[in-house]
Amino acid sequence: MIALRFGVADLARTRFVVSPLDHLVAGAARIGIHQGAGTRSERWWRDARRHVPQRAARFLEVVNASPIGVPDFMVADLDAVRRQLTDELDALLSVPEQAVQEGVAMFGEVAEVPPALARLREDGSRGLREVGDGAWALFQACLAPDWPDIRRALEADIAARARAAARGGIGEMLGSLHPKAVWRDEGVLECTLGELSASIELDGRGLELRPNYFVQHNVSVLAEPGRQSLLLYPIAHPATDPTARPPETDGLATVLGPARARVLRAIAGGACSTTGLARRLGVTPPSASAHATALRTAGLIATHREGKQVRHSLTEVGHDLLADNPPLPGPA
Repeated sequence: MIALRFGVADLARTRFVVSPLDHLVAGAARIGIHQGAGTRSERWWRDARRHVPQRAARFLEVVNASPIGVPDFMVADLDAVRRQLTDELDALLSVPEQAVQEGVAMFGEVAEVPPALARLREDGSRGLREVGDGAWALFQACLAPDWPDIRRALEADIAARARAAARGGIGEMLGSLHPKAVWRDEGVLECTLGELSASIELDGRGLELRPNYFVQHNVSVLAEPGRQSLLLYPIAHPATDPTARPPETDGLATVLGPARARVLRAIAGGACSTTGLARRLGVTPPSASAHATALRTAGLIATHREGKQVRHSLTEVGHDLLADNPPLPGPA
């Protein structure tokens, strides 16, 4: 059991943090502490693995190097609570060499260190850059289309927790995060993490609460000198599942996934710009652009430049695929 000990200042400085990098790690981890993290992670990965770019290989190797997790320096330490992946990757690239060495050393003696982590230690800053580039490539190809919806689910969970704290106090809210996190009246949050045992004074820095969409059955704690401790916890079941797949009878969604099926059908309504596509779908332009890139790579749409804008239209292959897979009655 890990006992996190709060003082008055720690309660005041406890905050929620939304981390895209946490979600990349949890979604892509196929071994160790996140393995079998939940049906949401498994379902997302079944669809995402078909689109994983080669550039993501180094990131995936590090994430899956050891069953005990990833090095601590892979967990972003930033002041911002609503983070962009670019901010987190910049922080990763600025990790000092000594922190890399110490992080890798936690995984065993020199001869026992997993090969992916040993290479990261030997390559230094170049190795970190390859890991960061891989994370960015994986996000753009696989997570970006679903991220706006996932972020909304995270924000909804945070809002509900904030209301609970306002009604019953920070302690009561902390005790409701997960069955494996129990709040004691003496100001201690007891977290059951397998056989791990430690008593940690938060020392006035407070606690980062990181809701995670993919992790469903466990909590994780990171506490180390010089930084705010953090607790990763699963969000409560959202009203809707952003990565849920529609019934198998929708052949188009089975092949492309529901998000890209909606995009293809939206473009079938008439050639449009990326901004226009985003408007039709009710998503951000970057998300619409990521969808369009995937469909263009598959040969289902063509993109042509008109002045300062680009316009997307169906190819013959796209027309044929839609003709063979008409939408189901009701919302697609």
